[in-house]
Amino acid sequence: MSELPTYASTPVADIAGVHARLVETWESGRTIPLEYRKIALRKLYHAIKDNTENIVAALKADLNKPEKESLMIEVCWLEKDILDTLAQLDKWAKDEKAPTSIIYAGLKPRMKKGPMGTVLIIGAFNYPFQLTVVPLIGAIAAGCPAIVKPSEMCPVSAALLAHIIGQALEPDAYTVVNGGIPETTEVLAQKFDKIMYTGNGQVARIVSAAAAKNLTPVILELGGLNPVFITSKADAKLAGKRIGWGKVHNAGQICISPDYVMVDPSMEEAFVQSFTDAINEFYPNGTDDKENFGRIVNDRHFKRITGLLEKSKGEVKFGGKSDAAERWIEPTLVKIGGLDDALLSEEIFGPVLPYMIVEGGVQEMSSIVRKVGDCPLGLYAFTNDAKEQEYIVNTTRSGGISFNDTMFHAAIQSIPFGGIGESGTGCYRGKASFDAFTHLRPIIDQPGWMEGQLDVRYPPYTDAKYKKYRMTQFLPAVDFDSNGKIVTGMWYYWRRLVLLGAGTKRGGVVRHLLAALIGLCFWKWGKK
Repeated sequence: MSELPTYASTPVADIAGVHARLVETWESGRTIPLEYRKIALRKLYHAIKDNTENIVAALKADLNKPEKESLMIEVCWLEKDILDTLAQLDKWAKDEKAPTSIIYAGLKPRMKKGPMGTVLIIGAFNYPFQLTVVPLIGAIAAGCPAIVKPSEMCPVSAALLAHIIGQALEPDAYTVVNGGIPETTEVLAQKFDKIMYTGNGQVARIVSAAAAKNLTPVILELGGLNPVFITSKADAKLAGKRIGWGKVHNAGQICISPDYVMVDPSMEEAFVQSFTDAINEFYPNGTDDKENFGRIVNDRHFKRITGLLEKSKGEVKFGGKSDAAERWIEPTLVKIGGLDDALLSEEIFGPVLPYMIVEGGVQEMSSIVRKVGDCPLGLYAFTNDAKEQEYIVNTTRSGGISFNDTMFHAAIQSIPFGGIGESGTGCYRGKASFDAFTHLRPIIDQPGWMEGQLDVRYPPYTDAKYKKYRMTQFLPAVDFDSNGKIVTGMWYYWRRLVLLGAGTKRGGVVRHLLAALIGLCFWKWGKK
């Protein structure tokens, strides 16, 4: 392991110039060729791999992340994301044929995939490398220059990110701006073509307001109070273990961590026992062991979490200890009595988990979700009943759902990840990261020989031109009545085809018979 770089804020006066250099690079077109993108991704891969020990050390310094957790969730995740992107990039970037009717086939309509332009990526503190570099991978793959703004709450990781990106990538195309509120304010004052922010709703509103001044589209990856259902049809023992894992991962500092549990009365005893057993199994030497359990990122968040626990009227069923000097909070399970408890007032973002008894089944549980926080980033339901699962899906909203597990829908890198409402807008991961920074540009090539067919668009507009226009649209037969009910039968199809073939005036016998024959074919086909 080499010596870790020292954190330093980017001078505010330099930020506009940094942005101008990236815009100049964008306008030069250097980042657009696929080979440029691939080389950049390959270099980034090796820079991450070469700095593996440094990444682990930086995460240890900032968050006390255990070594293997850092390797799995930060380093290995990024290596796989880059390799998967390289393997699929040619396919993703290829033009798509636009579906159209035969009348427009000669125009060769297609969708050209081009970069959005110069983009800004603002990372989060809880996964300083993964949540910052994964969007950067998408921006590089799409051909966009990018300014990266890591979270200042993890200064060692932010300094290392600046080193890695500076080591691997062209500085006039990809660069890091470090700092706090003044630096972030200044970078947001620049005009970008897209902004991605990962963090909380309060800052997201500031980012959105700054972006709106330039009509810049945004991707917001936020959070919310993520609920857990444990119904009477659940395996409570399995639920306790998997919920326990979801709560202690990264010391609960994860936007999709379980925030509260709704338990059927028949499942309470088994759930509490299983949760307790799981934590003791995960940490046989206790969670105050610095080698295996993370710490809260700073004093402010430590005081906020312990403050919520102190204000709670609930009964501590497990844990409850903390150490301010170490910023350590023991995994804590609290039984609460109602929705007015302090632990339901905001996203906890720490290893404290409230639960409540709900006697009304999935109906009451779904109602509680809508009252506590209508659009969480994650929703988790333990039930082996397919009807209950369907009811939960149909009566709630969330970024994603994991049935009989927690957080695992977000562990599949090829699945788009994103929120809804208060938990965010837009998505990324895998191909979705490429799409997030890509503009679909419709392109046609109008041949001169089409002019005779296109004369219907020119004034003066006549009945004959309108009739000709309708004929070119190949309108399908309407198979429903004014009440919205599907109408079937040979007479219906025959009548529609007669009108299409003969127009509104009486047509020849041959045209009627031909229309009837075609109508019969449609009828036969429609019955299948």
